[in-house]
Amino acid sequence: MVSETILSSEEDAPTCLAVHPKEKAVVSSINSSKDAMQKGNNSNCRVFELSKKNIKAGGKTAKTICSTSDFDYQKCIAIDPLGKLIAGGSTDGTLAVVQYPSLRQAFPYVDTADEVNDVDFNSSGKWLAVATDRELKVISTKDGSPVQTIDEPHTASGQAAVFRFAKFGANNRDKLKSGIELNNVLYTVLNTKSRKLAYIAMWDTKKWTRIATRPVCQSAVTTFALSPSGRLLAVATASLQIAICDARTLKVLLRLPAAHSFAITALAFDRDDKHLISGSADETCQVFKVPETWPTALDGVVDLVMTNFQAVTVAVVLLLAILFALVMRS
Repeated sequence: MVSETILSSEEDAPTCLAVHPKEKAVVSSINSSKDAMQKGNNSNCRVFELSKKNIKAGGKTAKTICSTSDFDYQKCIAIDPLGKLIAGGSTDGTLAVVQYPSLRQAFPYVDTADEVNDVDFNSSGKWLAVATDRELKVISTKDGSPVQTIDEPHTASGQAAVFRFAKFGANNRDKLKSGIELNNVLYTVLNTKSRKLAYIAMWDTKKWTRIATRPVCQSAVTTFALSPSGRLLAVATASLQIAICDARTLKVLLRLPAAHSFAITALAFDRDDKHLISGSADETCQVFKVPETWPTALDGVVDLVMTNFQAVTVAVVLLLAILFALVMRS
């Protein structure tokens, strides 16, 4: 362990965390004591300064949850690429945006229809995406005014779904086949209401039309990450699988089954897209090396045959025996 900080036993556990893009600091949401929350004094948004020796509380805090119930907490957090704004979404439907480093409100709280599942800034920091089960909002970071709203989430076939995550494409000028640049794309994760399928949908942020929707797994997605280059996506599922996808085609490039023994709660790529890090409720952290080349469909067939070589051999022998018997009979 490099360094740590110990919280008061009266406080809640950290529920979300983001690393500042330009400074050695992290911002986390940690509910104050139950008594303080009930009085409306929840200083949950906190800055911690990082060093080789310790993690030091920065002193400044902010209230980014309206609820006075200790059952509510900030569920997601994001810092804009310039490091000037912090957005937080909570289980009580509160969206708060504060300035960094003052932690003063950038504009009044925004109320949403449901608890906020995810927040993300676009590459310029001018827009903020806010995902709830029933609605995807994009607002201006200047004053919180609406830019676009997409409701009634559904798959390409019309199956009812919920918005679980939303991420803007990175500052990448690579183009899709349609000519749309990746920095003008918004990715959303759609979990079907049955939680038996999950999809990734791509949206054109200039025309606000759906570009493509592709299934990625046969269970609900629990966490989602976009690589810094904007070329790769990663999802973790309720079945404890991790999948890495091509950000342009949404094609699944690699699956990592049974990556953890309990729910996977965090995913992140390193700055060079060379490693994928996962965190889990099983109290472990895994680091996976991202392949330089990806398996092909033929590789999958060969792996399947080699994994089941004995069974394949027996099947071939039986087939030859049956063919020999038919020939002799004729």
